[in-house]
Amino acid sequence: MLSAFCERWQPESTTFYLPFGEMIITLDDVASILHIPITGSMISFSHPLRVDDANTLLVELLGTINIEAS
Repeated sequence: MLSAFCERWQPESTTFYLPFGEMIITLDDVASILHIPITGSMISFSHPLRVDDANTLLVELLGTINIEAS
C-alpha cells in the first residue's frame, strides 16, 4: 500500500493524485491516524538528516526500538 502512495506522490504540489482527485495529508491527519500528540516546538535542522540520525531521533523521541525505526 505504501508503494502505491509513493507512486502517486507529486512533490511539486505536495499532494497525492488519486483516481477520485487530489489529496493532501496534513500534520493533523498524521496525528489522528498514529495517535501522536502534536505539542511542543517544531524541530528544524540546518542540514538534511541522514537515515542513521533519523533512526536515532525516532528511538529517543518516540520510545521505539532501533529495529522498528529502521
